[in-house]
Amino acid sequence: MACQTAEMVEVASPPVHRRTSWVGFHAVFAAVAVAVLLIPVPALGLRVLALVVIYNVALPVFARRTDDDVLWVTWVVLAPMSVLMVLPDWFLSAVLGTLRFPDTGAPYIGTMPLFMAGMWAIALIPVMLLGTWVEQVRGPAAGFSAAAGSGLLLFMAAERLAPLLPLWEPVGVAEVAGVAVYVLLPELALCLASFELVRGARARPVALTIGMIIAIPFMYLAMLGVTLYCAIGVR
Repeated sequence: MACQTAEMVEVASPPVHRRTSWVGFHAVFAAVAVAVLLIPVPALGLRVLALVVIYNVALPVFARRTDDDVLWVTWVVLAPMSVLMVLPDWFLSAVLGTLRFPDTGAPYIGTMPLFMAGMWAIALIPVMLLGTWVEQVRGPAAGFSAAAGSGLLLFMAAERLAPLLPLWEPVGVAEVAGVAVYVLLPELALCLASFELVRGARARPVALTIGMIIAIPFMYLAMLGVTLYCAIGVR
């Protein structure tokens, strides 16, 4: 038990130089992403897919090269969950028809571009790292608050910018400033659940962590269905 507690503290309390490396890695990736998106060729969907692959290959390599166990564990649990997050997106686009993915030239999985399978990791990992950092400084409650608040702001920005690129767009639902209202509460819950998944990954049994990786996308899907039903009824 003492060993497990020590491992959990290690994951939740990264040294300062690691936090600096997290910022550096994501700053470099952001610069690369802007440059790639500004290049007019190839098709937008292929460029986004390339960025998703680059991130999900470069981050674990960077984590291993720098012996950053926090970054490694965060990616290990969120990368497979990101793949499973295609299920809620598929349900919204193919079944409910409240989400549309324009043809940007990327390969598709059913109604969704392939890049969506790794896109959630790019969104969630920086949020989880921020929550981990704040938890070290201010405690667990502050860590959860940071993960929830920053995640909600990030998802609101993504929902606002995605139709402009275009990557996806809401269809037939209430919007405020270009953001679909019904997704906000589920996305807030997603951030909280993901933070709990990450922060305790080394302390809990592997089977339980795998169960959470599978359960969280379905929790998110169920909340989307409920909030959408409350907003516009079953379509």
